[in-house]
Amino acid sequence: MKTVKSRLVLNFPGFEPTTALAQLDRLKHGAQKTGEIWGFKFDRANADHEVDANFAVSESTTTGANWETKTRLIQFSWNDIIADYENASYPGNLITNLPKYLVFFIDGSVMKYLKASKRYFGFTIYPILFVGIFAWISWMLASYLGFGVILTSLVALAILLIIFRWPGDRFYLNLSVNDWAFARDMVNEANPRIEARYVEFSDIIAREIGSDEYDEILIVGHSFGAVWAATALAKALEANNKLLSKKPVVFLALGSSIPKIGLVKNAEFMRDNLARIMAEKNLFWHEIQTKVDIIAFYKSDPFEQMGITNMVAPYLIDRVNYKDAMEPKRYKKMKRSFYTTHRQYILYQDKRVHFDFMLRCFGPFNSKELALDQQLCEAMDKQGNLVAVRNTNV
Repeated sequence: MKTVKSRLVLNFPGFEPTTALAQLDRLKHGAQKTGEIWGFKFDRANADHEVDANFAVSESTTTGANWETKTRLIQFSWNDIIADYENASYPGNLITNLPKYLVFFIDGSVMKYLKASKRYFGFTIYPILFVGIFAWISWMLASYLGFGVILTSLVALAILLIIFRWPGDRFYLNLSVNDWAFARDMVNEANPRIEARYVEFSDIIAREIGSDEYDEILIVGHSFGAVWAATALAKALEANNKLLSKKPVVFLALGSSIPKIGLVKNAEFMRDNLARIMAEKNLFWHEIQTKVDIIAFYKSDPFEQMGITNMVAPYLIDRVNYKDAMEPKRYKKMKRSFYTTHRQYILYQDKRVHFDFMLRCFGPFNSKELALDQQLCEAMDKQGNLVAVRNTNV
């Protein structure tokens, strides 16, 4: 068993407006809760965010009975870009973003999603089903007023815009449409801020990986964060093809949205990025999926579906059940919201499970070994002692 004494975590979040410092505070809370389960103590020395910087940094020490792990965590931030999509005035943002969403139906992407993951297909058509239902309700209400066709149509449109905002927001409809509009801009490489941020993130990756030696480098991409992480890493490798030479790197994809972009015909850049990354022999790709998350591609192999072949880097896809990781009451509450469910990958768990995100970020276990040997976590007793040494072929 390889005990990790020093770790670099490069953490890319998904489509949520949470700031980098707030993300770090959430990780701190999660690490402390996880310590109660695993018997270790988590201490964060600092959490720094420079003015105008699109990342924050924390340094922490996790201490068990007979081990200690130091973690340097870079929390990347693109919440300001999300704000551009979320905070635009209504209904202007809907009028602008809805057509971008509908293009996924026109260019054949939705049928590819169906082939890749039936559950994700359900998430894809979710907004358009509500548009249809709300449009029918709006027309029926407007028709009841007895106006002519033109006036009835205008009244119906007004009613539709009102109910799409409320109760639409309660069903995440505007959030979903904004999410799809962001994805279309990614596909078309149409947003200069996104393109510039890729370059900025790649520079940070290169600097952090090259600045020190670590027992483990963990690159994390949750949801859309996996797209950011993969693209930024690929650009960093283009600039320096020896960046990962002799570096122990794990790419952890959690509820990844990479196929959402990579399966679109025009998104050749995403497929090229994956091919570039998977040509790295020192990298190990670990993907975690769960059935209850309809915002991710459950039971899919992204490399196979996107036609990525001749890969050098090994990879593993784990399909896990959060019912095994959470207390029944909290699990039931989580399932009331598919967005909360989608976020559970990066939150704390209530029970000891091998796919615990906090354990990977702050614990003593090597992430690759833990992925390949799920029983490895049994080497830690209730008091936080490492009590067993295993020979794991990795």
